[in-house]
Amino acid sequence: MRTTPLLLAVAGLTFTAAACGDDTTTTTNPPSTEAMTDDTMTDDSTMTDDSMMTDDSMMTDDSMMTDDTMHDEDMTDDTMMDGDMMLAPWQQLTLTDIDGNEFTLGDFMGKAVFVEHFATWCPNCRQQLADTNAAAAELGDDAIVIALSVETDLSAADIAEYAADNGFDHIRFAVMTPEFLAAVSDALGNTSINPPSTPHYVIDTHGVAGELVTGFEDPQAIVDAVHAAAM
Repeated sequence: MRTTPLLLAVAGLTFTAAACGDDTTTTTNPPSTEAMTDDTMTDDSTMTDDSMMTDDSMMTDDSMMTDDTMHDEDMTDDTMMDGDMMLAPWQQLTLTDIDGNEFTLGDFMGKAVFVEHFATWCPNCRQQLADTNAAAAELGDDAIVIALSVETDLSAADIAEYAADNGFDHIRFAVMTPEFLAAVSDALGNTSINPPSTPHYVIDTHGVAGELVTGFEDPQAIVDAVHAAAM
C-alpha cells in the first residue's frame, strides 16, 4: 500500500492552518454602549455633586450673612427699645417750645435736664425762675434747663412775652398740653402741678427722673443737683 503521500498531504494542510492561525491580528473591541453610559453617568454625578456642594456652600454663606445682618438689626432694635423702656410715658409726650420746636423730655438722653413747673400768675415761680435762669447761664451747654407752664390755655406768644419781660433768656420755655398735665400729675403727684410750691426735678443722663423737689433753691444748689445727675 502507498500511504506516505496521503500522510504528507494531511500534514501539509495542518501546518498551513497553524501558520494562518499565528498571523491572526488581535483587535480590541470598543467599550459597549452600556459601559460608556455608566462612565458618563459617573462623570455627570460627580459634576452634579460638585455643583450641589458649591450651591450648598453659597447658600450657607448667604444664610450666615443674612443671619448676621438680622442679628445686627435686632441689636439695634433692642437698643432702641431699651432706651424707650427707661423713659416714663409722660417723658415721651410731645411738647412745643415758644420758638415752635417740638420736643419730648426724652429727647435729651445723654445730658442732665432740669425741669421747673410754673405759672405766669405765680410770684413764687417768678422768684425761683430768676435763680433757675442764673443757674442755666452757669451750666451753659452742659445741661438742658426747661420751664413748663401749667396754663394749658396760654399761647407760645404769651409765654415768650413773660420770659422776655423777666429776662429769662437762658431757659427753654413751653406750655404743657392737657395730656402732659394729666400724665405728669399721675406720675409725680398733684404737687407737681401746684405752681406756688415751685415744683422742680432733674432727669439724669439715662433718662431717669429724680424726686420732685419743692421750695426755693439758689443757683448753686441747682448747679450742684444737675452736676450730680450728670455723673
